[in-house]
Amino acid sequence: MLLVKIIKNIFNEKSKYFGTSQCKVSVLIPAYNHELYVEETVRSIWDQNYQNFEIVAVDDASGDDTFAILEGLRKISPIPMRVYKNEVNRGPAFTLNRAASMASGDLFIPFSSDDLFLPGRIERQVDILKNNSDIYILYCNGHGLDDSTNTRKGVCHTPHAIELLQKDAKDVYLYLITHKNCIFVHTSMIRRSLFEAVGGYDETMLAEDWSLNVKIFRYLSALPDKHHAFCDEPVFEYRVHAAQNSRNDKRQLESKWRMIERYTPDHLKLQASNNIILGHLDAPWCRLTDTERTEQLVKLVRFHASLGEWSSVLRLCSRYVRLYPDNEDLRFLKTAAENHVHSNTDAAPH
Repeated sequence: MLLVKIIKNIFNEKSKYFGTSQCKVSVLIPAYNHELYVEETVRSIWDQNYQNFEIVAVDDASGDDTFAILEGLRKISPIPMRVYKNEVNRGPAFTLNRAASMASGDLFIPFSSDDLFLPGRIERQVDILKNNSDIYILYCNGHGLDDSTNTRKGVCHTPHAIELLQKDAKDVYLYLITHKNCIFVHTSMIRRSLFEAVGGYDETMLAEDWSLNVKIFRYLSALPDKHHAFCDEPVFEYRVHAAQNSRNDKRQLESKWRMIERYTPDHLKLQASNNIILGHLDAPWCRLTDTERTEQLVKLVRFHASLGEWSSVLRLCSRYVRLYPDNEDLRFLKTAAENHVHSNTDAAPH
């Protein structure tokens, strides 16, 4: 808690040390089909009052004019700006790693091609890291921006996320491998040394920010002299619009399954799948059809069976067979679970 208070004081005052020797900052932008937004994004970065920074933008084989717009901006950029293009679409994790490999900065800001920097962001975040050498990643906050009305809509980090970010790295790591991600990487400034130490983004994952957070907090958990920090000040605007990939339920669930299978230890997989998968399926905002939902439920039940958690299988099947009485898979799994539970009960010593 003391660390957070110190950071707030530094953030709200001009550092007396600022300007003596500026760290170089690289803003990493993976761009894909954002011809409507990318120029506004880049110009918001140009408007920073910090001096020593660059933009590294990599277009991920967009099907629109995103790359052409970036190239045009590069030619008139008031700051160093590099623009590249992937030959084929590789996804944001690969594209961010490529941008990082081409960057020359000591500090990274991973961003996106449709969001906006707020004024003074780079200067303020650099101030904090410059005055706190033990902090290796600094998270801040941001505003939602409703694309249809161009008005701000809430904040990125909820009170729950803020409370989490004020805990030890081990506690944050444990949360991230058993719950859905609630920490916005786009609010962060990361030391290059930390980014490289964890191996950058996991290119096998759809949830690139979530997996990076997991890798970072797993790494920091083992190093008592290296810390994360949080400052509850807005540094960017997160655009909310219909075209965002993150709004697709099926893609989200595939991403969540991959995270559990790759990053959650076996003894926590039951807890994680209940919190993350079942929590998604039961959420009021879930837009899956009944067929899609039952497919996910059957997958979840089979996953619990593979873990040997037959009591959980029985509870889930008993609950959802009432909702979907015609689903043969759920009925079959319910019978199998009853047999396992009863046989274990009969075998128990009396």
